[in-house]
Amino acid sequence: MAIAARTCSNSSLVEIASGAARWWADLSPPDGGSGLHPTPHDLLDSALASCTVLTVKMYAKRKNVPLEGVQAQVTREQSGTVYRLHRRLELAGPLTADQRKDLLRVANACPVHKALAGSFEVRTQLVD
Repeated sequence: MAIAARTCSNSSLVEIASGAARWWADLSPPDGGSGLHPTPHDLLDSALASCTVLTVKMYAKRKNVPLEGVQAQVTREQSGTVYRLHRRLELAGPLTADQRKDLLRVANACPVHKALAGSFEVRTQLVD
């Protein structure tokens, strides 16, 4: 499914759509945004956090691991051309050390993590 983004009149707000789902992005306040919506960088970082949580949760359920909750926090650091993401993972429940280690392995294998750790190529076509 494609993601579509379009301008909203008289603001820096961008409407994003995928099928019936709708959400918004904006500039940061220092750049003229309202501060009410995530920036495009926030959306990228949130993709890693949400994918991590969902992947770990699904795996634990499938393997009957007593995971009671999972939280992922992602912060970013930019230095020159390097975009570095720092992820903190918090696992709740009566987990053994081996289960925690296995869930960390699964977190590092989430699809968005794999994509971000790989190589990207973006091709842009201008439409008349």
